[in-house]
Amino acid sequence: MPLALVALLLGAVGFIWAQRVTAPAGTPQLALLGATPTAPVAPSGIAGDYVEGEIGLPATLNPLLASSQSERDVGAVIFDGLTRVDGSGTVTPDLASEWSASNDGRTYTFKLRHDARWHDGQPFSSRDVRFTVGLIQDPDFSGDASLARFWRGILVVTPDDATVVFQLREPFAAFPSYAALPILPQHILGGVLARDLKESAFSTSPVGTGPFKFERYDRSSHTLTLRANTAYFRQPPHLATMSFHFYQDTDSLLDALRSSRIQGTGSLPASTVLLPGALPTTVTAYAPLLSGYTALFFNLRALPFSSLDVRRAISLAIDRESIVNQILPNQAAPGDGPIPRASWAFSPQATPHDPSAARQVLDAAGWTDSNGDGVLDKGGSDLSFPLLVNGDDPQRVAVATEIARELAAVNIRAQVQPVPSNEVAQALTGHQFTAAIFGWESPTGDPDCYQLWHSSQADEGLNFTGLTDTTLDRLLEQGRETSGSDKRSEIYANFQREFAAQTPAIVLYYPRFFYVVASSVHGVTAEPLVDPSGRFANVEDWFMVGAPATPEAKATP
Repeated sequence: MPLALVALLLGAVGFIWAQRVTAPAGTPQLALLGATPTAPVAPSGIAGDYVEGEIGLPATLNPLLASSQSERDVGAVIFDGLTRVDGSGTVTPDLASEWSASNDGRTYTFKLRHDARWHDGQPFSSRDVRFTVGLIQDPDFSGDASLARFWRGILVVTPDDATVVFQLREPFAAFPSYAALPILPQHILGGVLARDLKESAFSTSPVGTGPFKFERYDRSSHTLTLRANTAYFRQPPHLATMSFHFYQDTDSLLDALRSSRIQGTGSLPASTVLLPGALPTTVTAYAPLLSGYTALFFNLRALPFSSLDVRRAISLAIDRESIVNQILPNQAAPGDGPIPRASWAFSPQATPHDPSAARQVLDAAGWTDSNGDGVLDKGGSDLSFPLLVNGDDPQRVAVATEIARELAAVNIRAQVQPVPSNEVAQALTGHQFTAAIFGWESPTGDPDCYQLWHSSQADEGLNFTGLTDTTLDRLLEQGRETSGSDKRSEIYANFQREFAAQTPAIVLYYPRFFYVVASSVHGVTAEPLVDPSGRFANVEDWFMVGAPATPEAKATP
């Protein structure tokens, strides 16, 4: 779902919310509403050396073990999955050419490409897929525990080199998005045990199938150099090399950007990117939406939020537009439901800001200020509650403070309590809170949000609010069991309407991710992202005009 073309000009740096429109030489990059993009034509060969700046030296280059953003970014350009997912959650083929689901939704059959090869020239096959999943399913796998939990119990069958069959325990329409898992080569790692993956040579000298292949990793100089995979099945990159330079902090990274030692980065905070004059005029800043949101979660098992009237009144009293415009200018989009705005399943609910209606709802429910202290009460209890927020995020604290101010205007008292992030997380998972502001990010971009809102997840899962509603349960189950985006879109539209009616939480805003790239680099887009590494999804399309051709342009894998 492409965003409207909108531009923000701060200082002399162009900020692009969707797709870049190149301006005449010497002027900032602008994207104008309704403008027709014009850009140089990509070269037919490969040329140009691109350098990305990152904070933090990677401890591993094995994508299954990646835990830092720099590790995930490197893996994104070296490895491929069976599928790839764009920021709208749409799944398209990658190492797989096609797939199909059985009528009962429990078996997925993937047909693999015949032209994909590993960087060392060996053919890619179904054996590599079965091997990769086997590593994750191994009890000694030391990577992401949630990744291991998902794949354990899924049977992988390989009837031939070009076919992979996944047998699931229950129907799961979102499965193709999970097949974007990076695939590892069996012919290199076949003799390595899952528990030894961290120490294997592969962790510092990886071999993938992606658009760029590993050349060298110099820890002493904090640099990693990749070279174009000229045999890449999708399209050989236009860039000859892609290097990563790793820095210890934001100041050194920003200095490298200003001195043109790097040409792009996704590691600068939004506050720096948006600060007038902070960036050189030779870069363009991109600000796509991320697949996630920050919300005000209610504990439905605790007073006063067991009352639907109270939840509805608070929703009416909070001005999401004002929060974004005043506290998060240009850093987020106003919240409007539990499915991210960029998702193909997003259905706007247009929740109004109406303090007068909020007062009417509370008055009808019997809330009055009986003692004249400015706080509503009922049955001897004040309409007052503690509001948890992670204190290490000044913007979230500011959001919480603004919410408290807006609620005070309708005689509700919210007591902001900043605490460390881990304490907020523990309070949510343990249901030891009354109200809390916290963020959620979609792991795959699929609209499935069963774990957050289904009643089966209310005690031991991630249903922090304790929501139990048979209508919402049924819709979430149908969303998982039904194939086809059209049918699922209708189901999730109904889910969003019912969610708005129940108001177990208030989605405050959808965040943007900021990254900058030299304006001399073309082909970069700012489509919505599932995660920050997704900014490299079309890196094979990036190119530099006038860059001298290199001998490697004729190299073979």
